[in-house]
Amino acid sequence: MNERLNRFSKFFLSISIICLCCTQAFAQVNLASSYPDRIILNLAQDASTSVAVTWRTSTNILEGYCELQLNSGTRIDPKAGIVFLAETSTIEYSSEDESNIASNQHSYVFTDLIAGKSYLYRVGTEGFWSEWLEFSTPNTDNDEFSFIYFGDPQNDIKSQWSRIIRKAYQYNPNCSFMLYAGDIINNAGSDIQWDEWFKAGSFIYGMVPQFLTPGNHDYDGLTLDPHWNAQFTQPHNGPKGLEGTCFFIDYKNLRVISFDSAVDGELEHEDGYEVTSQKAWLDSVLKNNTKEWVIVTTHLPFYSPKESRDNELIRRNFQPILEKYGVDLVLTGHDHSYGRGTASDNLEMKPSIVYVVSVSGPKLYEAGDKDWMQQKGSMLQLFQNICIKSNVLTYEAFTARGELFDKFILKKRNNSSNKLVDKKPDIN
Repeated sequence: MNERLNRFSKFFLSISIICLCCTQAFAQVNLASSYPDRIILNLAQDASTSVAVTWRTSTNILEGYCELQLNSGTRIDPKAGIVFLAETSTIEYSSEDESNIASNQHSYVFTDLIAGKSYLYRVGTEGFWSEWLEFSTPNTDNDEFSFIYFGDPQNDIKSQWSRIIRKAYQYNPNCSFMLYAGDIINNAGSDIQWDEWFKAGSFIYGMVPQFLTPGNHDYDGLTLDPHWNAQFTQPHNGPKGLEGTCFFIDYKNLRVISFDSAVDGELEHEDGYEVTSQKAWLDSVLKNNTKEWVIVTTHLPFYSPKESRDNELIRRNFQPILEKYGVDLVLTGHDHSYGRGTASDNLEMKPSIVYVVSVSGPKLYEAGDKDWMQQKGSMLQLFQNICIKSNVLTYEAFTARGELFDKFILKKRNNSSNKLVDKKPDIN
């Protein structure tokens, strides 16, 4: 009898252990597998000839490959593509209140692409391939193109921010790229929150190149989230030590510049390396620019819509450089409300730079009553569509329901600042 009970006890103990393991495995939704996931494109410095792709697998996949071919209207022949070996690194992420996650991150930069062509690609290895995805390189003409701009996603990313990126993609499925003004997640290092972000955008990231500048929530104290440069392959053409956060890209007749205002505790040391190196770099990048349009993005607003905030240090150090070279537009986040206007701390000049603060996630604040804003908005999740056609830039902000909330047009003029045409709708 006792022997029988012992057998039953061992049996039930084994079943309990198996069930516990299965429960833990299924509960840990952010585990990597042999199949590629978190596939994302990033813009390279010259978007007409290069693009970067990054993805993740479990650590048992020791190598990753990319297959690339020109897009066609018939069925895909895998043998028609060119195979490239990706760079692979093993990363282990740890975060408070989360199980450690180990994965292999794979990345490759496609170069020598043909401007103005559509391509198909897939990533993985034999037996574990992704689906075929497509992207297009811009041609070198100054014809029309557009991109999407998001303020902070940050909170409730899968449940509530997902509708914003999907609405934006629904509105403009042919957008050239998507730009983020920081605070992509809420807690730096949280793999579960990154898992939510990748699931929110799903296949979009693998087809539309992404351009990301970090926010204060993408730092853990003074340390950049280790996910950042492991899962994004952005240009390393900025100051040493700020690779992947301070950089620029050229897209047709546009230069887009990211500088990192979240580094070093939000640039708290005015004479520190992070401020002085970025100022010198920004001056050089603008001085040597040959593109007609220049847009700068960073996380902290030059002018805040929030009544209690004012980033005077950012303006004092960086605004004179932007004004010296006639930057057109500055796109920021951080304040979880909406503000747009032209402004300058230099009382001797007529303001020409348009500053925008926006938010795409559901963490929302009230906008204050500040003189610099020509349009403001509170408690609204927004996305922005920016279209450039030769010497005309059209900016539109939309609500989560797809309603037009703000609009303006910038027109280039010879030997003069841009002409701004305010088109904001009458909204109660």
